[in-house]
Amino acid sequence: MSLSMAIKGTAKGPAKAMARPRQAVIEHHLPPPFEFEAWLPDRLARLGPSVRASLYGVAGAPVVVVLGGISADRFPCIEPDGAKGWWPGLVGTGCAVDPRAYRILGIDFAADEIGLMAPTSRDQAEVVLAALDAIGIDRAHAVVGASYGGMTALALGQYFPQRSERLVVVSAGAAPHPAATAIRELQRRVVALGLQSGTGAEALSIARGLAMLTYRTPAEFEARFAGGIDGEAVLSPSEPGAYLKARGDAYRAVMSPQRFLSLSASIDRHKVDPEAIGLPTLVIGAQTDQLVPASQLSALAERLGGPSELHLLPSLYGHDMFLKDAGRLSELVAPFLETAA
Repeated sequence: MSLSMAIKGTAKGPAKAMARPRQAVIEHHLPPPFEFEAWLPDRLARLGPSVRASLYGVAGAPVVVVLGGISADRFPCIEPDGAKGWWPGLVGTGCAVDPRAYRILGIDFAADEIGLMAPTSRDQAEVVLAALDAIGIDRAHAVVGASYGGMTALALGQYFPQRSERLVVVSAGAAPHPAATAIRELQRRVVALGLQSGTGAEALSIARGLAMLTYRTPAEFEARFAGGIDGEAVLSPSEPGAYLKARGDAYRAVMSPQRFLSLSASIDRHKVDPEAIGLPTLVIGAQTDQLVPASQLSALAERLGGPSELHLLPSLYGHDMFLKDAGRLSELVAPFLETAA
């Protein structure tokens, strides 16, 4: 059973208004995602001249921006070759963000590819605006963001509230938790040391393994692996260690050490004022999240300046709940997207 806190309203009205039926469309065979270039404002020039974005869904339908963690890309629903995108269960046919009812906008986050400068979550919100401008959209129906994407959604809600009707924020707080900042700083030091010694790829793999320990829970590791090592060699592999190495090595295919440094540090630059966010906001998190504890999400929902709704879900997967339990999220997100603005 989910732990759902009371819906908080404001003087402007309750958190939920009269339901608006989802747009009735019958198209089941949609063209591949439309990929395009979103040109960045001059002040973000250090992050490059542009970022890649994609739009997928029925022409003319409301636009929902979908953002994930720092390794997420512009294909949350479907890849150009027809393979599933990175957020199945929440985004896709029959899910809360259905391409038959909405146009789904995804972006590649902007980063300093040299690895020296960290953008802010407000900077990343401006990247979203650049993508909206590129397709001629003044106001999105919603911004749905998880982890780093949730931070970006909050920043957009504070600084550019006229550009979205509502926010869905999953596993992201108003500011980084000190313990989460500490582990990320250690990861960045590992990667920086690897770059200095010419072993950046291996250092990135190790940093990703450390991150996976915080994304998941001790209960999941206990259920999946045996502890300890066999053999007298100090670097004898273990079952959980082999898993973390495999995940770390796979990460190198989607992330460079320099890009990781930029985006990891960007997470720790995030800070918003919840009272300044007046958009209707659905906040979802995991009770077991080690990076964004439930207490942070409760405080966020309580302090938001507009109507808010909070759901804290039990999950074996901790911070990765938004990926591993996406179907449960979909049940909460669907009605929120369908309410009138």
